[in-house]
Amino acid sequence: MKTVMIGMLLGMSATGALAQTVPPPQIQVSATGIAKTLPDRVTMTYQVRGEGATSDEAAAKARDSAKAIRSGAEGLLRGALELHASDFDITPVRSRECNQNEYGQAQLSTGPCAILGYVATMPVSIDTPRIDDAGTLAGLIGRLGGLQVGVRNYWLSDDRPARQQAMRAALASAKAQAQLIAEGSGARLGRLLRVDDGTNRDMTITVSAARAADIVPLSQPVAPPPIQIDLSPAPIRTNVNVTVAYAIEQ
Repeated sequence: MKTVMIGMLLGMSATGALAQTVPPPQIQVSATGIAKTLPDRVTMTYQVRGEGATSDEAAAKARDSAKAIRSGAEGLLRGALELHASDFDITPVRSRECNQNEYGQAQLSTGPCAILGYVATMPVSIDTPRIDDAGTLAGLIGRLGGLQVGVRNYWLSDDRPARQQAMRAALASAKAQAQLIAEGSGARLGRLLRVDDGTNRDMTITVSAARAADIVPLSQPVAPPPIQIDLSPAPIRTNVNVTVAYAIEQ
């Protein structure tokens, strides 16, 4: 009899613990909020090239070309730029009759494989807030000898305001969905229990300083002004996905 009572007490205790772990009735929905924000930064890319009979000559020409392009870009953008150049290659040039490749057997630089000259190349990127000048900058870089010039991408220097806006939209959408589900099931939507967006970012609103739109002429008066090219970048699309749980009140 004593043993049975202990078993009953253990069973009651286990049942009580199980009841405490059962979550309250709730509605869980997923929603996506979208914010569209005009970009405030643009990245331009181009390649600097120098050729010469010797590697020094090719490197010197690439250096001089890089300096000329940088000087012109700084004049156009009034110094509002970040220039990055981390790679520099010097490649020997041989005739087409030389069947040399990096996986084949090494060959002496004689006969058809004699070195005819050298080519130095350096990829460069420019980040600038002067997005209105992106097209004009591309034309100027091409004029000054840059190759493979292009606009790589537009972006936001700080996406926290956009994420905050998208978060508000996502939460509003989630609440509307939960409200419809509650009404359709004859229940009443209760308090918000949980929100999960998969990140731990702090969201604050920042105000960017106004950007001047005027173009400064090149420092060399003999050169014609750069060709004005107007671009209209699309807004940056920021998505925030949330999973929201609301309590159900019967």
